[in-house]
Amino acid sequence: MIITYFRSSSYNTHCMCEQQYLFDYVLGYRSPSNKKADKGTIVHKILEILAFIKFTKQKGEETFTDDIVGEVNVNDYDLTELSTQVYDYYTSNFDHHEWSDKDKKDCFKWAHKAITYADGMFDPRNRDILYPEQQFDITITKPWAEYNYGDLKGNLAIKGTIDLITRVNEDTLEIIDWKTGRRLNWATGEEKTQEKLEKDPQLMIYFYAAQKLYPEIKNCIVTIYFINDGGPFSMTFDKSDIIKTEDLLRKKFEKIKKCEKPRLSKSWKCTKLCHYGKNSFNGTNVTPMIEYRDGKLCQKGDFMTMCEQVKHDIEMDGIDSVVDEYTVPGYHVGYYQAPGST
Repeated sequence: MIITYFRSSSYNTHCMCEQQYLFDYVLGYRSPSNKKADKGTIVHKILEILAFIKFTKQKGEETFTDDIVGEVNVNDYDLTELSTQVYDYYTSNFDHHEWSDKDKKDCFKWAHKAITYADGMFDPRNRDILYPEQQFDITITKPWAEYNYGDLKGNLAIKGTIDLITRVNEDTLEIIDWKTGRRLNWATGEEKTQEKLEKDPQLMIYFYAAQKLYPEIKNCIVTIYFINDGGPFSMTFDKSDIIKTEDLLRKKFEKIKKCEKPRLSKSWKCTKLCHYGKNSFNGTNVTPMIEYRDGKLCQKGDFMTMCEQVKHDIEMDGIDSVVDEYTVPGYHVGYYQAPGST
């Protein structure tokens, strides 16, 4: 299976279902977002604006221009007004949901909860900010990270966006990642404890990126803040964790590269949560197939689900043929879209 980069979501998606990874990161499909995730995006954006307010002040400037709310005067702004502009923007773009007054109250309440915790300990305006919404695209120049898919050659990269990077002292930075959802490992259904979070791939990838972006920093704290499910959890990393993170990435990279038949993890999530397990290719530019077998995600005689159809064709024709036939027109396997994009 083709892999050219990792982001934290692609790593976690592969852990949950290899077939979903194929759809999202090899074939280029995008399933519709759910409302809870989109409410989280709204809260993230509000916190991002607060971070840029402080960052702009640190630079001795009075204004900055945000891509949604426009010009912001850091000495004269109304947080409720800014939050309303953010909410209106995203709800008009995420128009596949029915939005209610309660949704708006939730978003404002969660943002308020995040910045008032422990007397404003995690309010970006009370931090020494290195950079808000730090995007990264880092190539791993190790021999094991090389790939060769014919015309597509190169080295594995890690890509992503870190919510907030702050300076604790001269030798230490702190990454803050906001979460509005539950504190669960969705692949296993287990609660993410402190012990499990210390080995969490997303946090290790963020640490790895931060030490490449700020190599002068000796120590790194990664705080994942579950606004609605347990509060902040902090992990510490140092230079000795670089090798551990590279080994984590290497093992997953090699597993994906060698995969010729992605595993379809059948569970209740297929028909309840997964777009590819709930829908067929009917109405798309791909010809849908009629299911001729019993015991599948759909009934015999109905259109196959997208998952079942791709799984069927991989078994019949191989993964290379499926990639050629099913890749979304115009999609490139190395493409990365930052979270919150509409």
